[in-house]
Amino acid sequence: MFWENLSQINFIFQSLGEWLYYPMRFLSYLGDEEFYLFIMPAIFWCVDSALGLRLGMILMLSNGINGIFKFLFHGPRPFWVNEKITAYVKETSFGVPSGHSQNAVVIWGYFATLFQKKWVKVLFVLIFILIGISRLYLGAHFIVDVLVGWLLGALVLFLFIYIEKKYEDTILAWSKSKKIWMSILVSIFMIVLAFIFKFANNNWQFPAVYLENITRAFNGDAGNPYSIDGVITASAAWLGIIIGAIQISNTVPLGKITSPLGKKTLRFVIGLLGVILFWAGLKLVFPADIPVLSEILRFIRYFLIGFWISAGAPYLFKRFNI
Repeated sequence: MFWENLSQINFIFQSLGEWLYYPMRFLSYLGDEEFYLFIMPAIFWCVDSALGLRLGMILMLSNGINGIFKFLFHGPRPFWVNEKITAYVKETSFGVPSGHSQNAVVIWGYFATLFQKKWVKVLFVLIFILIGISRLYLGAHFIVDVLVGWLLGALVLFLFIYIEKKYEDTILAWSKSKKIWMSILVSIFMIVLAFIFKFANNNWQFPAVYLENITRAFNGDAGNPYSIDGVITASAAWLGIIIGAIQISNTVPLGKITSPLGKKTLRFVIGLLGVILFWAGLKLVFPADIPVLSEILRFIRYFLIGFWISAGAPYLFKRFNI
């Protein structure tokens, strides 16, 4: 009854009309992982690699934490509990907390801290608020999911900035091996914690009405909300990005990119082609339905993508003076 009552908020938004679909889908896209994974490499390769590294780190941490909390709360989505709610986007994971809302606060909130002008800060805050609202209209999340996502995102952002300011010099003074081992521990910790929460709630069963509404919305494909893929992706990319940056730091130091616009454009095109090659090429080769092995191969795939972004592509750019 609690979730059904909350779904009335979604119904109110959707009753405003289908003309809102495209504006809301665009706003939601500003919180999609695909958008961030497009923007973060662009900043890393073409604007400021130090900033790109920070964005990559905080985004992957946020994604991993979000996946862990989804297993902890295992909350439904609006279209699971109310057949009147249209699922405008296909989401198969649990609902609480909203990943889009959480990541929006983390990324757009981090951008807001980089600018002094008040109107710029207000703009970035407005963006993550509208992203959260878009998830209500699209039927992907309840208002509770969005609020918890905002709260968790604010906590992740605060802790990241606090640690960055207070311990950055200490961390930079660590040896390469210590930095790598600490990164590995964080990566493993995310995966282990996700498995713990997953198996702790493994006896939870879908109410029959949930399954009926999900299969109706997605033409028989109920998906797998207990999939660990999201956390594996985040932890692997986190590790690849950091290890890559550490390994290449002496050859290509982090900092602002001063290349001409033409070279920056070429850097982005070449770098993006490499990402697509690892992402799509290895996806075709690696099996996706073999227990354990598929998860290991997924980790390798996203580790290589992260490593390419922070080390492979920058080395290539320097080698060919791009």
